[in-house]
Amino acid sequence: MKAIFIILSVFFLISCSKNDDSQEQFVIDLGASFSIQNAAGDDLLDPNNPNAFKQSDIKTYHLINGEVKLAGADDMLFLGNNGLYVFGTFVNYEGNDEFPITYIDWSETDRDTIKSEIYRTENQIRAIKVWYNDTLMWDVENGDAPYFTIVK
Repeated sequence: MKAIFIILSVFFLISCSKNDDSQEQFVIDLGASFSIQNAAGDDLLDPNNPNAFKQSDIKTYHLINGEVKLAGADDMLFLGNNGLYVFGTFVNYEGNDEFPITYIDWSETDRDTIKSEIYRTENQIRAIKVWYNDTLMWDVENGDAPYFTIVK
């Protein structure tokens, strides 16, 4: 009985470890992250800074076929390796616009525009360029991660 159990266990493990190479993977790479500082170099995302943007006030919207829709469910704020707080979001890729728009409201009176160029194939959607208020801040051709620092 013990031998049968061992043989069945080995058979089960072998059958479960088989990779199915016939299925293509789908790649989604739409993340962008940035730090925000003032002209003096103060971190405007640091919750310990009394002049920082309040995380509860930050809202992200996507412009989709002319309609502004609240997004941001996956936005995050974290401490980066450089000692600055980082805001991470996913850029808009929906709709028919050539360069989809993401709006970020830092407060009721402070809105920035993130424009992106999206590369699409049958099995991938990737941001390949990101503009901040019409200034190109990141290009996949640079080979680095989509991260930049904003000075407000």
